[in-house]
Amino acid sequence: MSSTDGSDDRSLRASDAERAETAQRLTEAVGAGRLTLAEFTDRVDAAYQAVTRGELAELEADLPAAPSNLPAEPADETKRQWKIAIMGGSDYEGRWRVPRKSGYFALMGGSTIDLRDATLPGQEIEIVLVSIMGGSDVIVPRGVRVVVDSTDFMGGNSVKVDEDAEMPNAPVVRIRTYSFMGGNDIKHPKPKKNWLAHWRGDPQ
Repeated sequence: MSSTDGSDDRSLRASDAERAETAQRLTEAVGAGRLTLAEFTDRVDAAYQAVTRGELAELEADLPAAPSNLPAEPADETKRQWKIAIMGGSDYEGRWRVPRKSGYFALMGGSTIDLRDATLPGQEIEIVLVSIMGGSDVIVPRGVRVVVDSTDFMGGNSVKVDEDAEMPNAPVVRIRTYSFMGGNDIKHPKPKKNWLAHWRGDPQ
């Protein structure tokens, strides 16, 4: 695309409004399941740091120019889908589709619910964790909004999320916990270690 004076629009400096518009379209894309949560947080972070219009365009290059007419949400998406772990558990990780409403019951066991590469059915999901002498781990990318509400007896949760890193218009993960002699860990993934810098002794 070129401007009227013959210069390339992609080389023009982006405005704050254009950065916000790009972030909003990325929010719509993650809600439609086109981006994983990790892809969303990476791209929105890059959008707010973009200098030129071309850098913003690259962030949307593999996305449709306009939202498609998606079919209505299936009826079973409105029902909570439960997973049960008794003296054991499962790992939900990689690229997987998270139900809009899900529940995880753990008795002397627990599961790992890794949302980094998950796709969402919308811009908000609800997770219920019921833990008896056990618990689950929930891993949420930094930048996503996490809302935790808990009811605990002789137990509790470890919630380690950075609210200051929450991105504008970020998807919302609502977590409700019920714990008896157990608890859950809700956290961000560990940052990747720069082994070359570590080996050289560079400050981290």
